[in-house]
Amino acid sequence: MADISRSDVAALIQEEYRDSLLGHAFNASAALSAFENVPLGTKITNLPVLASLPEAGWVSESVSTSAGTKPTSKATWSNKQFVVEEIAVIIPVHEDLLEDSTENLLETLTKLGGQAIGKKLDQAVFFGTDKPTTWTSLDLFAAATAAGNIFQPTATAGVADLGGSILQAAGAVADSGAEPGVMFSASGLRFRLANLRATDGSTVFLPSLNAGVGTDSIYGLDAQYLKNGAWDAAKATAMVADPSLVKIGVRQDITVKFLDQATVGGINLAEKDMVALRFKARYAYVLGNVLQSNGTLGEPVAAVTNPAA
Repeated sequence: MADISRSDVAALIQEEYRDSLLGHAFNASAALSAFENVPLGTKITNLPVLASLPEAGWVSESVSTSAGTKPTSKATWSNKQFVVEEIAVIIPVHEDLLEDSTENLLETLTKLGGQAIGKKLDQAVFFGTDKPTTWTSLDLFAAATAAGNIFQPTATAGVADLGGSILQAAGAVADSGAEPGVMFSASGLRFRLANLRATDGSTVFLPSLNAGVGTDSIYGLDAQYLKNGAWDAAKATAMVADPSLVKIGVRQDITVKFLDQATVGGINLAEKDMVALRFKARYAYVLGNVLQSNGTLGEPVAAVTNPAA
């Protein structure tokens, strides 16, 4: 097999592997796959949201008092802002390694680049890890905490055990006026649920043990498992959310650039006979609130924490 030249590598990465790169990022990110992706044309985009509801009133048949006059009311709107920020990673690799390898190495590097970007996005959206300050919406765990939608399972079987706590979290989302539709967790949760036993020792829940992503339905909730290392097990065991109220703005899908003359991370690529692949994407994030009938705002997310020690 002929050696792969620099121009061959650039073409393969930028053209042939583009769809593979986007697919790896989409599959690696629970945020991208579970929530609506909103195409954005500018760095800052306003999203109008309902801020207050109109109120109706009873009307009497009186012609001489205000009780006989139909009341007026209004609905008001405010803005949520998408602010686009960049996620990027550069992966240096020695030229000899590329020249002596088959094209599979390029696919591996592409997969790793997509996974790295997907992980960083999920960390910010779910737990606020390195979340850009311009993203003013609370991350999902912080939103659940602010709303008091935190549930800690007990070791005793019943309404407050692990399964019961997930149902309580879903109930809290429903009580906010939102529609609980998806549950997020690390992939090991499905096995812990499968291990739950009733008092007679029988299995109370049996999720799919298929190795695919998002194949389970847990208590009617679509299950999304974060396998990219973004899940913070010290904070939460699971989260339940209304996916229609979480938006991921996409200003630019992942692009990749082949570098061979730059200095990256203190490495002069030309001097070291190395090249590098630069991956970058530009995203925004907005969490919508639920305007409740009493005029207050509810958070469409709840979390299940770790059991008490």
